[in-house]
Amino acid sequence: MSLTGKAKAATYKDLLQMNNSNSGVDTVTRNVVDGEGTASAISISDDTFSIKPQNDDTTEVFAVYSKDNQRLLRIDSSNDVVKAGIGQHIVNTSIQNFTLNSADSTPATTDWTAMALPQLGRSAGEITAGSSTTPTDSITIDGTTNLACEIVQYMWYVPFNITVDSCNVWFGADADTGDEVKFSVMSYTVRTDNGSASGDLSSGVENCYSLAAISGLGDEQAYFQELTLRTADVDAGKVMCAFVLQASSNSDLTANMQLVYHLR
Repeated sequence: MSLTGKAKAATYKDLLQMNNSNSGVDTVTRNVVDGEGTASAISISDDTFSIKPQNDDTTEVFAVYSKDNQRLLRIDSSNDVVKAGIGQHIVNTSIQNFTLNSADSTPATTDWTAMALPQLGRSAGEITAGSSTTPTDSITIDGTTNLACEIVQYMWYVPFNITVDSCNVWFGADADTGDEVKFSVMSYTVRTDNGSASGDLSSGVENCYSLAAISGLGDEQAYFQELTLRTADVDAGKVMCAFVLQASSNSDLTANMQLVYHLR
């Protein structure tokens, strides 16, 4: 709209200004308002530019588009996330892997067996978590069944508050006879006082699980499964562990799990 030839009374409401006694922009961050004083989402000073919704949060409180209308950046104040790229992925998205290698050892039959962090690998014995519908909600380092040198290779200590977005797993067998296989990811409260119970896990919550067991038919194909989310948010200071449950010992398994998450 051009203001050429128009009276102030017909245009003043469309003009943006700051209530600063005709002093303009200075060191104080002030809200930008229209000609009749209605506040916008924008506030500025000589060093600051900020955006804050005045009435309702929205999934696009701020956005950047390319010339051909591809959305490149979006600030979503409704869900407290920032998304970027043509695919609009949350910008602080990361992946944590858990692995199981058939060359290391056979998962304990009918027990939930922990999957190792790939940067550590399986260098000692197995940690199991019972044979119930979900892994047990506590694991204690006892120096006999569960050794400290064993459990630390399965523990991912979460340093920030995170939200799990998805979890998927590939697995393959080393023999021509198959098995029923399912997976679970748990988060636990961990003792960090370096006392006699330091490293013990308790108050376990299942975050991801296999909606149904995979019927593996042997070593002639690899299998993929997208796990179902049960509890997405995990607080900083928790420990996350991944587990696999094999119905019998028809074959050894290699598994590669990707846990996709973002900071919150």
